[in-house]
Amino acid sequence: MTAQTGTRRGLAAGSSLFLATLLLAVAACHPAGEITAGKRIEVRWEERQLLLVGDARTGSARVFHMRAAPLLIGEMRAPGRTAVRDIRIDAARQRVWILGEAAVYVHDARTWSLIRRIPAPAAAADRLELAADGGPLLLGDDGRRLARIEPTHFTVEAVRLAGN
Repeated sequence: MTAQTGTRRGLAAGSSLFLATLLLAVAACHPAGEITAGKRIEVRWEERQLLLVGDARTGSARVFHMRAAPLLIGEMRAPGRTAVRDIRIDAARQRVWILGEAAVYVHDARTWSLIRRIPAPAAAADRLELAADGGPLLLGDDGRRLARIEPTHFTVEAVRLAGN
């Protein structure tokens, strides 16, 4: 026993070794595919002091008020949406556009409720951009424009490539 701490050196070393072994055993049992977290999409709406956070694993988008400290004030969910790839805010029309894995979802920015699910070539789309009229453009990972959604009637205008 040491005079300063009143502990036994052998016991302290054994405990450290046991904890290290336990940590390695737990890490070895964890599947490698689940270690990586899904992509998180964050969009700030400065005028309303909001932060929208989309979860690529669950398909939900949470809304936080950022005045003093982050406060969860809403959540946007949609039937069948299992991922969030991108989020865009149309402040003029009070809409939130969310790119899912197989469709684009438009939500009301006041109530966070789903307005419409728009089947679109979203599987090939990597991100959204809003046109001047508020309609979202679906863009590929290389920035190529794949489709455009008309913001009033929610019709999809696919881009035709030369030779097709």
